[in-house]
Amino acid sequence: QLFRDGLKQELRLLKCEIDMLPKEKRKAEFKIRKDKMDADHLEREKAFLEKLNENHETSLRRLGDNHREKIALMERQFLQQKQQLTRTREAALWDIEERHIHEKHQLIKRQIKEIFILQRHQMLTRHEKEKEQIKRRAARKEEELLKKQAIERRSLPKRIRAEMKAREAMFRESMRISISGASDPDAEKNRFKEFQEKEKKRYQAEQQRFELKHQRQLEELRAMSDATIKELEQLQNEKRKMLLEHETLKLKQREEAFSIELKEWKAKL
Repeated sequence: QLFRDGLKQELRLLKCEIDMLPKEKRKAEFKIRKDKMDADHLEREKAFLEKLNENHETSLRRLGDNHREKIALMERQFLQQKQQLTRTREAALWDIEERHIHEKHQLIKRQIKEIFILQRHQMLTRHEKEKEQIKRRAARKEEELLKKQAIERRSLPKRIRAEMKAREAMFRESMRISISGASDPDAEKNRFKEFQEKEKKRYQAEQQRFELKHQRQLEELRAMSDATIKELEQLQNEKRKMLLEHETLKLKQREEAFSIELKEWKAKL
């Protein structure tokens, strides 16, 4: 519009200049200069339109370039956001998977420990029963021995008295046979008294040996029972130790399996 207004202004200026010429020259001069101006205007308008078209195409190209750059930027941003979302999602999934591996590992460890706790409890219960059985058997044997010794202890005086009577009768018979001629009652009395003293000491010694034998039998039985219990406890301790070592081995194998599983999982990421 400005370009056309400029052309119109030039035409008005031309008319003003023509009006200043003598009247007879105006028409011819106006035609000449008007034709020249029209040709110039046509050329200038053509150049202006070409320039305008060139500027328009340049603007269109610039707008197209800007649009393509904007679209490319939006696509890059979208791709970055998509990649970030994908990475975030993958990271979240990896966290869940890793947490699942850890939780599974802890669950299996807890199950192993619970199994061995139960086995230990069952073993301790069984060991207590075994010790109680041995103690009851030992108590029963001791009770039987004490009963046997009591019977022997009750029969001892009777046996001693019978034996004393028999030996005394034999001694009297021996004295009667050995006496020849006149007898000395005091001497016989002293010999018999001496015999009785010896017999009394002999039976006291026998009674002591009898009591010592009973005491030794009881001590040997108790020592044997204590040794049996001690041997059983040693065997039970070995079994508990083996169970603990087995538990330690199982937990170690679980840790190794967990380490391998975690390493293989990370290698696949």
